[in-house]
Amino acid sequence: MNLEDIIKNDADVATIKEKPYASIFILLASAICAQLSTTLPKNENMGFAMTLFATAIAMWGLKGIIWPKKHFLHKASNERLIRKEFYFDSAYMDKVKQCMSSHTPVQCLQKLKTLPQNGAMTIRVIIYVTPSGNYMKHQIQRYIPYEYVPL
Repeated sequence: MNLEDIIKNDADVATIKEKPYASIFILLASAICAQLSTTLPKNENMGFAMTLFATAIAMWGLKGIIWPKKHFLHKASNERLIRKEFYFDSAYMDKVKQCMSSHTPVQCLQKLKTLPQNGAMTIRVIIYVTPSGNYMKHQIQRYIPYEYVPL
């Protein structure tokens, strides 16, 4: 089971959707740009470029309204969970496991940052943590050709 699915089912975590205010603003900007494309340019090429730009901005704004970003929120501390992702060579598996089991979340993140992230990169560590370190969930995954599989 993926870590995101585990966190979604956690009673201490709420899933919140981002407000679409920025996307609405982007849609308004695209409408203004589309209006300007028909009135301002005397050049046919400039009008086409502004229409193309307005269309691209409109698509971006619609994407934000139809599929808003989702975030995880720790209910007890009312803090947003931050996702961290690290890649390591399989030779560091024991060090990664030891770090996950024996350190506090903040110390664990500092320790993982010091480990070298080079080589075959067959180990992926995904961590969701609050900024204060009150809550942390992690998952270690191993690369088996074409996908990472949880251990």
